[in-house]
Amino acid sequence: MLRRLIMLLVVVLALAACNGSSDPTTTTTGESETTTTTVSSETTTTGVEVTTTTRPAAVSTTAPDLSGLEGLSDEARQQLETLIGMAQEIRGLPFLNPPNIRVVTEDELEALVREQIEEQADDFPADEALYKMLGLLNEAADFEQTVVDLYGEQVAGFYDGDAGEIVVPSRDDGLSLLQQGTMLHELVHALTDQHFSFNDTFQGMIDDERLDQASAYQALIEGDATFAEVMWVQTLSQQEIGQFLAQSLDVDMTAFNEAPRFLTESLLFPYDTGLSFVQDLYTSEGDWSEVDEAYSTLPDLPGSTEQVITPDDYRRDLPVTVEIPDITIPGYELERTSVWGELGFRLMLNQGSGTDTVAVAADGWGGDSYHQWFDGENAALLVVYEGDSTSDTSELEEALLSFAMNDFPEDYFAWVDQLDGNLYFIAAHETTVGEQIRADVGLEEPAE
Repeated sequence: MLRRLIMLLVVVLALAACNGSSDPTTTTTGESETTTTTVSSETTTTGVEVTTTTRPAAVSTTAPDLSGLEGLSDEARQQLETLIGMAQEIRGLPFLNPPNIRVVTEDELEALVREQIEEQADDFPADEALYKMLGLLNEAADFEQTVVDLYGEQVAGFYDGDAGEIVVPSRDDGLSLLQQGTMLHELVHALTDQHFSFNDTFQGMIDDERLDQASAYQALIEGDATFAEVMWVQTLSQQEIGQFLAQSLDVDMTAFNEAPRFLTESLLFPYDTGLSFVQDLYTSEGDWSEVDEAYSTLPDLPGSTEQVITPDDYRRDLPVTVEIPDITIPGYELERTSVWGELGFRLMLNQGSGTDTVAVAADGWGGDSYHQWFDGENAALLVVYEGDSTSDTSELEEALLSFAMNDFPEDYFAWVDQLDGNLYFIAAHETTVGEQIRADVGLEEPAE
């Protein structure tokens, strides 16, 4: 549900680029028209060049009969029918089955939002302790309330992959241009899930705690729908684009703007960096074929956020498996074992260091593994990292040392050291716990 706010930021950036001081550059050939615009974002390492190609429809589209949907005006139903056809034409794929659209009241929508938050509630205490220990979250902050506030901002509709349906709030009037863009985005999700079953694949990654791989796959999913939405926006007249932008300014972004930086950057990642990744795949062949293939290829590589951040690494720079020792900490539960990933290091280090410095330090990511522990109040973390080269490992070591000395809360334990070619980062609320992890790993305490 939160995707509406996030994708809005990305699409508005694209529109701002389209409607800047000069018109987009348009090149016309005998068969197609190509429009190139440049999109930039503070959370994207480079500008995103958005190239869209308008081609004759390659699929036969049939808009379903939505007349039976209660709670939608005739105008809204007609708009949805049009958007269903446009989603298929833009994406170059037909719906295998008519999209399942569910109309709910505002109260029902609020309850669905709350239900999805509660599904994650078991993880909130441990994650809050981890983020506070790393200095990413203010000590006085309530992480669950922060998430509730973010998810509680305006929701225009969403795709529920588990149910295979698009949830739309009831309306007595038509959809605004902004709401139509959201629906186009969600329809593309429903369409691509029918063809590629991405929801099952993504949920499998989450269940197996392949979290960095899941973040990369989510970037493909959201980048796909965002790119299609940008294409749809570029079919609007200049007047309509102006209306779209004006409506965007009315969206309440208070909770998003007040959220911690690491959280907003992680939420933006699948949309802005995902857009760049999908754009690169699209332009490689000038159509959606490479994007379609990525739905099966990316999980099997395996994929990583490194390959999304740097599209040239896709299929080439594959993550290495990094072994991590089994460690038992009395009184603590092992909350999670997963991969921190290039994105994880960027999010953590971005809190204090300059973006360019972080990019250099994180760019040489080769692979890692981490353990996260929790005792009901305190957190502990062990990350074992391997760079693409010894110099890459040393660059991240320097960045982590700077983070530990300058940005890490001074009352907590932090340790950065190399052993047998791997880099170890240890963090703990309790010094005794941090010292135990250090000793169990085999890192020697420096002489006095």
